[in-house]
Amino acid sequence: MRKRGHLKPAPLLALAGMAALASTAWAQQPRPDAPPGPVEPALPYSPSAAAAAQSGPAQTGGIALKLMGALVTVHPSIKVDTRHDDNIYLTPNNRASDQILVLTPALSLEARQANNTFSLRLSTTLAQYQKNTTENYSSYNVGGVANLDLGERLRANLSADYLDGIDPRGSTNNPLSPTPDRYHQVQGRGVLSYGARGAKGRIDFELGQLRRNYYNNRAITAAEDRVVGDIGATFNWRIEPKTTLLLQGKHSRVDYTLATSTLGSTEDSLLAGAIWEATAKTKATFRIGMVKKNFDDPARASSTSPSWTGEVDWSPHTYSHVALSLNRAPAETTGGVGNFIDRTNTGLRWTHDWSSRFTTVTSASYATDAYQGAARTDNTQTYGINANFKMRRWLSLGGDYAHSNRRSDDRNFDYQRNVFMLFLNAAL
Repeated sequence: MRKRGHLKPAPLLALAGMAALASTAWAQQPRPDAPPGPVEPALPYSPSAAAAAQSGPAQTGGIALKLMGALVTVHPSIKVDTRHDDNIYLTPNNRASDQILVLTPALSLEARQANNTFSLRLSTTLAQYQKNTTENYSSYNVGGVANLDLGERLRANLSADYLDGIDPRGSTNNPLSPTPDRYHQVQGRGVLSYGARGAKGRIDFELGQLRRNYYNNRAITAAEDRVVGDIGATFNWRIEPKTTLLLQGKHSRVDYTLATSTLGSTEDSLLAGAIWEATAKTKATFRIGMVKKNFDDPARASSTSPSWTGEVDWSPHTYSHVALSLNRAPAETTGGVGNFIDRTNTGLRWTHDWSSRFTTVTSASYATDAYQGAARTDNTQTYGINANFKMRRWLSLGGDYAHSNRRSDDRNFDYQRNVFMLFLNAAL
């Protein structure tokens, strides 16, 4: 019998240290019109480009190196795009347009030891505005993930991320400052899974924390500094070969570091759902339940509301994929507008390979931000299309168009926006 390989301690300690320093977590949204999800570098928003980036060139090549006795695969990449944004400040009138050149070099490393996998990604984004040069920015991101096999019944997933990013002017409820708001953000997440592979039951324990601290325009941004921590568990029970029931509970704590802030709160959620693999072509995951938000300040009303998250993936052909996403959850407000945002978002994306070289991604979404404690609701529609032509295995070029339209009870926050993009992407 072949002996199981043992993980050397140095990589494990390094990733665990990253997760501890980064304080694991779920993120806030960077701007009120963005869909729920992890915080991303604040670029001029293009939903179809984001979808294309996720489904971009597969990392099948790379450079193989030996490091600490392990085989490490290195994937360097660089993306250059030029985009025309006809409303860079998201204003209802007197819209300012600009041409923006964006350079995004990145480096990712992947390694495997025994049944454990590790990855590390470093990237930077440099944006140059042709006319509105005060909007020029650079952002930096470092992230790592470790998937650890700790025995027949125990597995762990650790992730950590550091971001030096920005909120573009006009993307929050804060009044316009002379320059974009800049912040440091550290986040991480750990999931410990107990249950043998193939067993009917499994329980996942998760722990996380996020810290965001702004470092300019402090007269306004000091009120946005916060720490978000959460702890939760999900019980999975397979009732059929292709059907698994889920029960998830989570407790989150939101602390604002400004002593005079009254937005500190807790969130408690309980969701039930299922994972269903109807056929080899269709898979669906859905959770629905309730979430309660309680504020430390009794003057701010607590709220209990429905919450859900769902994904449906349908592949009618090997070259065509449709993804539907559904989300409803609380989000933190900005600029002191209301107590919090009850955010609902529905998105649809169709990825189609017309040939081995040519791919398109079409996307659309509809989001509703209902501000609790304020007479304001925003409805935002976005749609776009991305076309990607693979000239070589490692080189592709393409174009992107994205349109967004927000209608708000506060007419000062209405806007329409069109972003056109041409890009060149090289990745080994």
